[in-house]
Amino acid sequence: MENNSFGSSSADLFQDPFILTTGRFVPGKAREFCEEKLSPVERTLGMAELSYFKGDLDAAYEIFSSLLKQEDFETYVAALIGRACCDLACKRTRELFSLYRSANQLKNTLPDDSKLKKLCDVFLIYFNIILHHFSALELPSVSVDAFAMPSSMKLMGIYAYSHYLIQCGDVGRAIGLAEGALIFSGRACPISEIYLSLIVSIGYMLRQTWDKAEYYFLHAWHLAQPDGFIMPFVEHRGLLSGVLEKCLRHREPRAYKIISDFSNTYHSSWVCVHNELTGEIVSDKLTAIEYNVATLASRGVSNTEIADFLGISVNSVRAHMRNIFNKLGIDSRKELNGFVI
Repeated sequence: MENNSFGSSSADLFQDPFILTTGRFVPGKAREFCEEKLSPVERTLGMAELSYFKGDLDAAYEIFSSLLKQEDFETYVAALIGRACCDLACKRTRELFSLYRSANQLKNTLPDDSKLKKLCDVFLIYFNIILHHFSALELPSVSVDAFAMPSSMKLMGIYAYSHYLIQCGDVGRAIGLAEGALIFSGRACPISEIYLSLIVSIGYMLRQTWDKAEYYFLHAWHLAQPDGFIMPFVEHRGLLSGVLEKCLRHREPRAYKIISDFSNTYHSSWVCVHNELTGEIVSDKLTAIEYNVATLASRGVSNTEIADFLGISVNSVRAHMRNIFNKLGIDSRKELNGFVI
């Protein structure tokens, strides 16, 4: 009989479906961590996750696709999330919608108290948050389900919930929750710590506390570098506008270019999926630099500060703003909020 008591460690409703994402390993030893797994399926899944985080999307796509044939439901859901991440990053929007619909249909066939239904929820909550699809979310279910997750998934659950809070405008609570998780996590799960650090950085950016935004971004970057992880930064590229340029553009120009190149496709795909799911009009008319300028301007950042963050002149910022207004058919910065996230 299942024990569903709130917050109890024995209340885990399902096994952690991930290997590397929530794994405890030493930065720089991610590959060895995956290769040491005794189960061939676990090794394969771990290598798929590793390929994704390093930006080897074709390899990750192939491995995750093969794992979708697994009868073990935890492995299936992990592969579902991984494949969907690859589809979003590579603008395979038709395939992503197919996976999304399949998960929804599967969830509707399962009993409410089913472990399998809870795993479907993990997939759907994660992607609804990434895609800013608020209509599919209920705040209590997101927070309560985080407590029912296996302990190894709790940090990523807190990341997802903090991401949700930022989208809802509750920035202070998001910072407190994610920062607290980082303090008490003991630096055991590098990938979870990277995602939490990025969400704290985004929160401080929205508060215009730039020194802390840079601190947490660089903390995430230093954790990611030893294993060559880039996709967490690509996934958050739009929300990190400004701090990413400030921290990487001149210090790590090659890495900055790689992230920017990946981000162009990722953003275009994200906009397509987000707009279709939500009925909103986040713009796909802007270039990458224009979108960064528009995002910062929409947050109340001055032209001088934008120029400093992006490493361009104030005159270039003004020129970009003129182009943005012309492309979007608007007359003021206040109107930018309807076109950027």
